[in-house]
Amino acid sequence: MHNDSRRASPLPPDDRRRSIVEAVTPLILEHGPAVTTRLMAEAAGVSEGTLFKVFPDKAAILLEAIRVSLDPAEVEDALADIPDDDPIEHQLAAAVEVLTARGERLVALVSALGSMPREHHGDHGDVHRQFEEAHDSVLTALAALFARHAESLTVTPRRAAVVLRGIVFVNSHPSLSPSDRLSADDVVATLLHGVAAPIPATSEQAGA
Repeated sequence: MHNDSRRASPLPPDDRRRSIVEAVTPLILEHGPAVTTRLMAEAAGVSEGTLFKVFPDKAAILLEAIRVSLDPAEVEDALADIPDDDPIEHQLAAAVEVLTARGERLVALVSALGSMPREHHGDHGDVHRQFEEAHDSVLTALAALFARHAESLTVTPRRAAVVLRGIVFVNSHPSLSPSDRLSADDVVATLLHGVAAPIPATSEQAGA
């Protein structure tokens, strides 16, 4: 009897690497460097043998997870999708949530790789270049969000994006106590209104 079943075509190497990394990244974020290659293989639906045919070791998987997470496309899309008819405070709070999630993800992955012996890190010179390019892309997307409100800014949209990105970076730094971290709304309030109270008008100013 003729069998019409077909075996699935193997994925191209780059697609296979990407599919594995996307499957194992949640485990890395949950367990850090303690995650085993056995758990990684199970999450990716492959054997450990197949895993090591694609990646030479666990450090290589961590490094590839960082490369994939640096891709700014997801953040660019998320920022562009923020409704432009919402108040500026709501738009910026949504942007803060997007940037914070990205930052925490990258910090966790870099920390996991950094906890491994340095000789296992492999060649990651391209990651530094990718980080710089991704950082610029994210700033450009964030500046586009600020450009919606250019008439109400005292600085250029790009400068506003740099300031907000800096606040988010510091606010999500792992050395900062969770109790000291600002909410997204507090980050936006600090950006738009600062931390100084309004200076009372003098009698001369009031009578002018």
